[in-house]
Amino acid sequence: MKRFSILIAVFVGFVLMGADGCSSDPNVEGAKLDLRNKDYDRALENVNTALENDPENPVAHALKGDILLEMAFTVEDVDEHTTMINDMVESYSKAASLGQELGNAMQVAYAQEFQRGVQAFNRGSNDIDQYSDSYQYFMNAATIAPDSTGPYVNGGYALMNAGRTEDAAMPFEKAVEMGDTDPQTYVYLASIYQMKENYADAVAILEKAEGVDPGNIEVQTQLLNAYQMAGMFDRAMTKYKQKIQEEPDNKLYQYNYGSLLLENEDYDNAIIHLSKAVELDPDYANANYNLGAAYQNKAVGYAEQVNEMDDELRANRSDMSSAEIKTAEDEINALIELKKENFSMAIGPLERAKELTEMNDGDPAGICVALYAAYVQTNQLESAQSIASCAGYDEE
Repeated sequence: MKRFSILIAVFVGFVLMGADGCSSDPNVEGAKLDLRNKDYDRALENVNTALENDPENPVAHALKGDILLEMAFTVEDVDEHTTMINDMVESYSKAASLGQELGNAMQVAYAQEFQRGVQAFNRGSNDIDQYSDSYQYFMNAATIAPDSTGPYVNGGYALMNAGRTEDAAMPFEKAVEMGDTDPQTYVYLASIYQMKENYADAVAILEKAEGVDPGNIEVQTQLLNAYQMAGMFDRAMTKYKQKIQEEPDNKLYQYNYGSLLLENEDYDNAIIHLSKAVELDPDYANANYNLGAAYQNKAVGYAEQVNEMDDELRANRSDMSSAEIKTAEDEINALIELKKENFSMAIGPLERAKELTEMNDGDPAGICVALYAAYVQTNQLESAQSIASCAGYDEE
């Protein structure tokens, strides 16, 4: 995973305006000179002396922020750097509360800290600990600009890459709370909830994502899965049935409703709605696969009936009349034809699902297993052999 929700241009140099202007305090003037000379320790000593003499000096507070900002970016230790950033924010905030104009100081600080988070993230591919450092830098950026969702979103990605998946819930939750509109933020948060078996929370966050982006396929797919994992079958059925009545040409709603019917073993109605989804979008791989599965499951149901009736006929044949035997055999033969017909109907959508999955570099193994069975049941043995390897049935 390598995502950044906000692209920040690299700022060239510092253009700080927080402590501009003259001051009658010699310690403030001395601190300014020390800052220009990059003597940060002496600069801090001078500005702290100025603040001891006058705790309400707005220029001194702003200057202290400038010093800490430059000083922070000379420090590699993440904890020490973070302490300086926090002190910088405190100094700038105090200066602003006293009426001091800060110019673009905070914007520069935010951009520099966000960029440091990006750089640490990129280093994470070679050193996993860098992802945790990246998270801290992004949280520092959030401290500087608390109204921005970007640091929280990217902090969540950093934690997930660090293997701290459960911890990633907090920054994602904060981003959602603040109104982030990227559906992926919601999807990742839902995946964390599902991992923790908080299925109801996963449903709630994905329903919120649906409101943000109703046409997002991934959101709809994850929402359907979340309903099923949460055991909210009736709620899902009612929801998508209503959605279809409102928007009958919405492929996502047709697919979700059809998939729920498939899960409920209502194959005839599942076929109706999944066929509609495929009609609306012939390149919808999941809809093609589930349509094939509906036909195949229906065929398996007929096969089970055949086996039961055949067993019953064998057990009772000696006690049955010729007419009764013929009736039973005719019923069995009719079911066998229905079985073959539905296996045959499954092949087209399964072949299409396999083709689409391979086009998108997906793994078609599960589709091949179903397709192999359909070929065998319809006596297409050469076709079955052609996908035996894909299905995992090739001879070793």
